Amino acid sequence: MVRPAITRRILPLLLAVAWSSGALAAALEARLDRSASLLGEAVSLTIEARGLELDQLDLTPLEAEFEIFARTLSRASASETLVLTLYPRASGALRIPPLQLGAQHTTAALPLSVVTRREDRSPVAILLQMTPAAPWVGEPARLTLSLCDNDGLSWQRPALPTESGRELRALNTDEGPDEVAGERCTRTRFHWALVPTRGGAARVVMPMLDAGLFGQRLRYPGPALAYVAGALPAWLPETIPPLAPRVQAAPLPARWPLQRPLAWQIDIEGAYSADGLKSLLAMQLRETPALGVYPPLIEALAPADPASTRTRHRVTLTLQPRVRGELELPALNLPWYDPVRERLDRRVVAAQSISVFDPRLQTAGRVGAGLIGLALLGVLGRLLLRALRWRLQRRRGLQAIRQAQDAAQLMQAVRRFSLLGNAPAPSLGAWLDRLQQETGDLAAADAVRRLEQQQFGLAPADLPALRQAFVDALARVRPRRPSA
Repeated sequence: MVRPAITRRILPLLLAVAWSSGALAAALEARLDRSASLLGEAVSLTIEARGLELDQLDLTPLEAEFEIFARTLSRASASETLVLTLYPRASGALRIPPLQLGAQHTTAALPLSVVTRREDRSPVAILLQMTPAAPWVGEPARLTLSLCDNDGLSWQRPALPTESGRELRALNTDEGPDEVAGERCTRTRFHWALVPTRGGAARVVMPMLDAGLFGQRLRYPGPALAYVAGALPAWLPETIPPLAPRVQAAPLPARWPLQRPLAWQIDIEGAYSADGLKSLLAMQLRETPALGVYPPLIEALAPADPASTRTRHRVTLTLQPRVRGELELPALNLPWYDPVRERLDRRVVAAQSISVFDPRLQTAGRVGAGLIGLALLGVLGRLLLRALRWRLQRRRGLQAIRQAQDAAQLMQAVRRFSLLGNAPAPSLGAWLDRLQQETGDLAAADAVRRLEQQQFGLAPADLPALRQAFVDALARVRPRRPSA
């Protein structure tokens, strides 16, 4: 009977001791690797737990003043260790807030002093601004993030979050020397084109800014900018921007063949979107019996100035002339809204006229001209051949006359003389008549009379003089000109 009584008294005591020893075994502790830091540098927060699981640790209180950049969890047999890489979001006297795990375990608050200047490091000047400061809805504004440092930091362009009520487009980056508060520094500027799509007050909040220095990763708190976008009239279509466009139309040829598509390129720089341009052109371009219209091709191009906030599009209009004659292409209106004067305005691409010709008629004319040219070439070739032929005949005839040794050979050479290559004449009289028909010339009549007199003994024989008389008379003869 004694043992049960002793057991009833000892058992509660043993249970209380076991419970108290388990409570003493469970522990949660946090510590920083430093108590002071430079803005931009990381600090390491180590949290150790014994008898607890750190997966359930609530880290939300840290996110108000710190960016949790990385975390590493390691487990041992009876403990767990969580190492957090933190970047401060501000400078001054900060503190690591108490972190709670369950209902009974909380870490102690830890102080941290964050400064902006150190002996080996200069402060960083960060500025966010927008021009114009109060844009209209649909008006592109230039958003500029300016970073000025004197330590040679290598900055990365931040990725701005996508939010409703605005459109963002990255522009250029520039770098150069500058001065802030009397200190020289190197300024790096990142530019964006910000287009409000909704009127009213709004904010641009930059994420943490990433920089590098000799392999060390630095992160700085991003600035914020508040602005107010001016609302446009409710009746104004979304396709019409509050910015005057710049238009450059390519020149058109003065003449264009019938039924052949003509590509007309127009460069438009302003605040239009591709869909807006398509709808505006679709309302103005209509097919007619004289002109066929294809759907316009709209290409987005990079602006000529990389710092420009305007959009640039190349519009290619494909038109097909369907009738011959003078054709006037339609004028194009590009409307825009002037918010200062509160009125609708427009840019006009002036109408142009071209002369449309039928290529089949032109081809027929070219073929006809070619045939006529070939005919003329044939006639000219024939005339040239005829000229060469009678000149060769005259040369041979004169050579035969010069080589005659007596009166009989001279008479035979004269009767064979013909510019057209005819057969020898039966007599000198017939030869003289034929010569007159061929050339219209009777210059050799006197030489023929003297040769006949010498043949019948009525004149003294003088063969050299007689040969020379025929040569002088026939050296200048030429055939009659052919009729048309």
